[in-house]
Amino acid sequence: MGVLAVGGLLASGLPAAAVPAQAWTSDKDALRAAAVPNLDPVKIDVTSPRFVEPSADSSRLFAASEKGDFTVINVPTDQVSATLKVGNVSSMVVSPDGLRVFLATSQQQKYGVTLVTVPWKEPTVIPMEGPVRGMAVSPDGSSVYAAVSASPLGSIAVIDVATARIRMTIPVGHDPSQILVAPAGDKIYILSATDRSVTVIATSTGTVGSKIPLGGAPMEGAISPDGSHLYYPKGDGGIAVVSALKSAVIGEIPTRAVATAPIFTPDGSRAFTVDQTGDEYSLAEIDLQRNSLTTVDLQPLGPPTMNLGAFTVRLSHDGSRLFVVSSYIMVVNVPTLVVARHISPQGDYLQGLLTVLPNGEKGYVAPADQGNYLWVIPTPRSANIWKDYNSDGRTDVLARDTAGELWLYPGNGRGDWLPRSRVGTGWNTMNLIMTPGDFNGDGSSDVLARDQAGDLWLYPGNGRSDWLPRSKVGGGWNVMTAVVTPGDFNGDGHGDVLARDAQGDLWLYPGTGRGALLPRTKVGTGWNDMTAILGPGDTHQQGRDVVARDKWGTLWLYQGDNSGGWVPFRLLVGLEWNVMTAMATPGDFDGDDLPDILARDSAGVLWLYPGTLYGGYQPRQRAGVGWNVMTALV
Repeated sequence: MGVLAVGGLLASGLPAAAVPAQAWTSDKDALRAAAVPNLDPVKIDVTSPRFVEPSADSSRLFAASEKGDFTVINVPTDQVSATLKVGNVSSMVVSPDGLRVFLATSQQQKYGVTLVTVPWKEPTVIPMEGPVRGMAVSPDGSSVYAAVSASPLGSIAVIDVATARIRMTIPVGHDPSQILVAPAGDKIYILSATDRSVTVIATSTGTVGSKIPLGGAPMEGAISPDGSHLYYPKGDGGIAVVSALKSAVIGEIPTRAVATAPIFTPDGSRAFTVDQTGDEYSLAEIDLQRNSLTTVDLQPLGPPTMNLGAFTVRLSHDGSRLFVVSSYIMVVNVPTLVVARHISPQGDYLQGLLTVLPNGEKGYVAPADQGNYLWVIPTPRSANIWKDYNSDGRTDVLARDTAGELWLYPGNGRGDWLPRSRVGTGWNTMNLIMTPGDFNGDGSSDVLARDQAGDLWLYPGNGRSDWLPRSKVGGGWNVMTAVVTPGDFNGDGHGDVLARDAQGDLWLYPGTGRGALLPRTKVGTGWNDMTAILGPGDTHQQGRDVVARDKWGTLWLYQGDNSGGWVPFRLLVGLEWNVMTAMATPGDFDGDDLPDILARDSAGVLWLYPGTLYGGYQPRQRAGVGWNVMTALV
């Protein structure tokens, strides 16, 4: 095939010569700045938000101020849909179905838990014997637990959600506060900072079990996703590790000073905290096996430690993003812990508590001064990690050798490789291999391949580095001189195919999202001057893009408009690329959220060209040697 267009050969909707060119500047400072894009947040009016929680289906957001201003926000429109005045608020929890909100309220020395329901009607106040210091809801949504601070001892009020009545009251130690619920719902753990202990209660009977001394001055803690361990930071440093099975402290994680409660990835394999030395704060990862901390290097936006004042850390529900909230928000990729972008509300000092929607589409953060608004920030997972065949959240590469064996080279998310594995034989019958991402809608990355007869085949990935049985997508594709899979080119949410015929016409074949194609439409002419056409992913525009190399070796970026057309101006993004014998566009290979290019020279050296925000490429880095044994690279 000459240059391997394992991704296709392509250009713009207009003849290449007729498209106005805009040169890419190579200013080094601009390149460095472009490596981490800034996304602008949106401000919405909300009265003094202090407690912010979403519904499980991400359709509503509930906010409450300490002075009792309760606000309901319609998430799709970010418009306030209801407001209500309740007593002073000290805690808030939302039922799993999102139809009930429980607020710990007080007014003129009268204490209670206020229930607000959907659809909205007059709130129900459940009287309490004293101030409520903390609340939690059972996993099945049937019960709400309220930590009541009363004299001489505190108690746990167990509220039956269906009847909005107290089902039982369980005496515990002095000043109970935070309540942690076991994932199975069979136990709750009550923190008492006064007693410096945690009390274990069996939820089925209300029986008080062990009282676990924590030592030091315990602060709010966290429970691991499997419920096996609890972690309580202490005011004098260190994090106490509690075994749920043994009901005892079994270790301590050393910290430099006061740390925050750990946050866990959904599978429980990783945990993060904020550590502190004097006025200097840092993000740290917890080694859960060795009970130790490792500081996370937040380059390129900051040194390993940040003396910007205290900050908070949140994790997206799917575990793919860490959000470090201080004077701006750092978005950190997981598992690589590479800073992908930053978000900076102008003229505002955040240091608020970020709430991320369960569906991951956006988040909400309040200003540090409790002003009357919320910032709405974009939090989606990178659109440029779409060729992941082993489901580890990192971009992979496929390569075919001269014997026809297909190899998977898993990326490590930092521009390098994990050990390869063989994922197929007999692939030398294919004259074109493409990586469309998830083409059949099952959540796993797939492969399209054209055989010698011109038939196009779909090889569905199983998400575990292997393939499900193939199916034919179409015939007669040998009339095409280039085929490329740019992803969702027309903005309908499904992966598409672009193909160039012998006349140089470019055709869009929209994908159905079920492994098939819809009738084609012409999206360009004059593309036969291009010797390589590839689909790199998303740059700074809203839409999938195309990179094409012309016969003079010039590399052009054609940006899609997200509706099956093109942005008017193509960008010059490279010169002298005709020295490359193979090019591939894996997506984001180095973990910075931007699409990259891999290219092989005549000596078999594989080079990584990291992408920038504006579609250009940073100075290249060597990614491997000996790649001239490969006859296809995608």
